[in-house]
This record gives sequence, C-alpha cells and structure tokens, in this order.
Amino acid sequence: MDLRKFIDIARDAGELYDIRKTVDPVRELGAVLNACERAGKGALFHSVKGYDIPVTGALLSSQKRIALALGCEVSEVGARMAAATQKPIKPQAHQGAAPCQEVKVKSPDLGAWPIPTHSPLDPAPFVTAGVVIARDPQSGRHNLSYNRMQIHGRDRAGISMNIWRHIKAFFDRLEPQGKNLPFCVAIGPDPVVMMAGAFRYDGDEYEVAGSLRGAPIAVVRATTCDVMVPATAEIIIEGEVLAGERQMEGPMAEFTGHYSGADPKHVARITAITHRAQPIFQTMNGGGYEHVSLGNMITREPLLERFVRHISPRVKAVHLPPYAAGFTAIVALDNPEPGEAKNVALAAMAAHVNFKTVIVVDADVDIFDPADVLWALATRTRWDHGFAAVPGAHGNELDPSCDEHGIVTKVIIDATLPAEKRARYLKVAYPAVDLKNYL
Repeated sequence: MDLRKFIDIARDAGELYDIRKTVDPVRELGAVLNACERAGKGALFHSVKGYDIPVTGALLSSQKRIALALGCEVSEVGARMAAATQKPIKPQAHQGAAPCQEVKVKSPDLGAWPIPTHSPLDPAPFVTAGVVIARDPQSGRHNLSYNRMQIHGRDRAGISMNIWRHIKAFFDRLEPQGKNLPFCVAIGPDPVVMMAGAFRYDGDEYEVAGSLRGAPIAVVRATTCDVMVPATAEIIIEGEVLAGERQMEGPMAEFTGHYSGADPKHVARITAITHRAQPIFQTMNGGGYEHVSLGNMITREPLLERFVRHISPRVKAVHLPPYAAGFTAIVALDNPEPGEAKNVALAAMAAHVNFKTVIVVDADVDIFDPADVLWALATRTRWDHGFAAVPGAHGNELDPSCDEHGIVTKVIIDATLPAEKRARYLKVAYPAVDLKNYL
C-alpha cells in the first residue's frame, strides 16, 4: 500500500472529492479542505495556484477511511489498533531503487512546494501531515511523530517538539554537547506509517506500522543522514534540529479548535529533499477532524475500551468524537445495574488525562450520532444525581478551560434510564429504508 493506491481505494469507495478547480494554497485550500471534512470526505486538489503538484488531505479523518487503509471493517479498527503494539513487525530494507528517491534535490527550497497556509490566522505555511522520523542517539531506535513545522525560509523551518515527545528527549541529550539532531519528514507514506506516528510506544514505531499493515515496512537510508525513511513515501525532507537556535513560531490552529500562542521554538535546517516522480503533497488542517482522529481517536479509543470493559461486561461501544477535540468520552451500556454507569465513567476518566467529560448512555443510543447523544442528555439525564463533578483534576494545558497548570474540573454524566423505567420508555425507532426505492 502507498498513498497513490489508497487515494484510488478511497475514490472507488466514494470517500474522496476530486477538486479540479484551482485553489489558492494561502487559506483557500484549508477552507475547502475543512468543508470536505465536514461533508465526511477526503480531498485531492488537482490544481493548486502557483504549483504543478497536487495536494491531498483529510484521508484519515473518518473511521471508514481508516478501515479502508487497514483493509478491515470499521468494527475491527479498534482491535487492530489495540493489537498493534502487541505483535510488532520489524521494518526491512527496500530492494532496488526506492521510489521516494527517484528525484534528489541537493539545494532544497521549501518554497517550491505547495505547503498551505491553512487557517485564517496561521501566519505562514505549515507542514502538518509529515511524519517526523528521528533516531535515539543512544539505542538507535526510530521514533515516528507529528511535529508541526512553520516555514521560515528556503531551508529553514520551525519544529515544535512538545516536552512529552520522544524526539524532544533525543534532542535534549545532544544539545548540551552542541550537537544537532538529524531527522527526516515523510510526506505521503503508507497510511499505516501515519497511524504509527500517533502511537506513544517505547520501541521502534516502524514495528507498529508493520503490525498494522501485517507486513514489514520497506525503508531506505536517507541521503544525508543515518535515518531510515519509508521507501514508497511521496516526499522526504531531510534535515537537522539546530542546537542553540530558537525562533518565534505560531500561532497555529490546534486540535482544541483554538489557536495556539506564538512562542520561541526549535529551528531546523533542511539539508536535502527527495521525492517520487510527479509527487503528491499531503497536508492536514490544524484543528480539523483528521488532526483529532490521528492525535486522539485511533490510539486512545482502544485504551478507553480496555479500561471500561475491565469494570463492566455490559459495555456495548465507546467513542471519542472528533467534534469534541478528544476531551469527551462516550460509553454505551446494555441494561446497566444501579450505580454501574458511574463506575464505568470513573474508569473511562482514568484511561487518559485528556478525558474531561464522560457521558454514559443506554445501548439503544447511537453514540456515533451527536444528535442521538444530545437526545439522551436531554431526556434521560437526572441532573440531581446523574451528574458528578471531579474538581482539581489534571487535564491538558492546551484546553482553554484549564488553568495555567492544566488543572480543570472534570464531569461525569449518567444519561441512562433507571431499570424501572426501561419498559415504560421505549425509544421510537423506524425501520431503515433506501429512499432510492421510492423516488
């Protein structure tokens, strides 16, 4: 599987909009991509103003397209993600000439690429969908992650390395010695490489990608550093994080749906760019569904399910809706016992620090339909004892409702019917019909 094959699969499944009208990469492309995501589709922009390179995005913003990328049913995605770190498969060296190195650019110019300025307040173009690849300077293992990169010049870019990321730990070992950290950015790799970049894994995350694919990921050595890169990626940016250099970066639209601030961030020097012939650039809207899906849903939903199933055998389904920025967990229970919903909600809240609101509903509620969840909240929540606040809890410091230390009040909402009312209050449900048969 490579990006080109996945685009064809998504198109054949009716999951892709082919945008043939010319779009401006400065804010217009981001607006159209946002509209595509809201319509539940990925996008391929065939004509980008000022460039002859197409741009794709939002390919992994839905569970259906994630399932297409994995070659499984939507119902199997959670289990595949949960098993990915349990059955790692090591990468293997690509045999022959690597597609990602068909063209080698030794004097790189980031301005030659259709890197979008996505949202109205983004100050510059950002590389957002690139999988950043670095090696542990001690063990040599590879780490895959997402680190937004604001373009500063022909061969300069910011690289945002949050304190909890492995790549930051790698750099922190080298910078006191005045040494730079070599790294690469894979743009448009096999979709499972993008998924693996979302995992927090102490081993080599190429092995997670291999597990998701069910086969080793083919890799090749970069041209200017000792980093292995996905052989079938569309574009590889090679560079190094510079010791002792910082530059103001941001703001950028973040996964919370708010803009980040502007702060001094690390700086990277780009040393080379290699790419396939007739490459496709891949991007991701900051604060969009794909951003939340990769950053929150695909790895944390299996974790959430494991925690709540440990408490109750009556768990029917769990969901981290992308429209809630990964801060809300929804759990469906089948005929819960008195008090069981709250126990399950407490377990859900403990599954991840980001889970701020936990809503528990009955099994007849479609937790993937926001309207159905709101209906349950409106008609089944007994606010006098179905609501519990947990003050002084640790959350995510990017959440605007947290204080400067990331402290927030979390809440549990029991929106299940009590046992004595279930027979009396049956949910109205009509049989599904295909209107094509009636029009």
